[in-house]
Amino acid sequence: MKRLLEHRQHRLRMGVLLGSAKKLILAVCLAFCVLWLGSCSAEKRPEVPRVSVAEIEKTYGRLFAVANEPTPDQHGTGDRMGLFRADDGTIWGIPLAIDESGNVLACAPPALRDAPPSDTIPDGSFEVVGAANEPTGWRGGTGTFGLLLRDERGQLSWRPVKAVELKTGPVCSSQSQPVQPLIYYRLVRQPPAK
Repeated sequence: MKRLLEHRQHRLRMGVLLGSAKKLILAVCLAFCVLWLGSCSAEKRPEVPRVSVAEIEKTYGRLFAVANEPTPDQHGTGDRMGLFRADDGTIWGIPLAIDESGNVLACAPPALRDAPPSDTIPDGSFEVVGAANEPTGWRGGTGTFGLLLRDERGQLSWRPVKAVELKTGPVCSSQSQPVQPLIYYRLVRQPPAK
């Protein structure tokens, strides 16, 4: 009887130890999974250096307007966006920044030049006279980015435009928190209506 009681106590201790070991292994596996999933977050892409607007104008055309990037998921306004008009009529939306000395700088990733057009704008009979974000109400971020156009009769119209997304390569990041990749625009003219 004493031997049977000792055997049962031994099995009970072994069961408790095995149960504790299983819990420990489970906890270690869970901690590993959490760390592993956390490391799978978005890859940090290299940062494109900001250069003078004069340098950007050599490639993308003359700066003719400034607005702010749309901010659908944050409060306040987005980083500055410069609109540059190339000789072929393409309009490029490129992030701008102000350095500590007050100089205006621009940031254009190398891949932007070869990016597909993000949207179209009317033919050359329309003039771009401004750019802004649509209002969205009380501090819920800004709305869609758009251009104010004037036709040859002087009529004004609003034209929302889409951004181009660069999925690989270096990026330009916002100057304010939360730091995030900025967006760009490559707007091409529609051919004239026949």
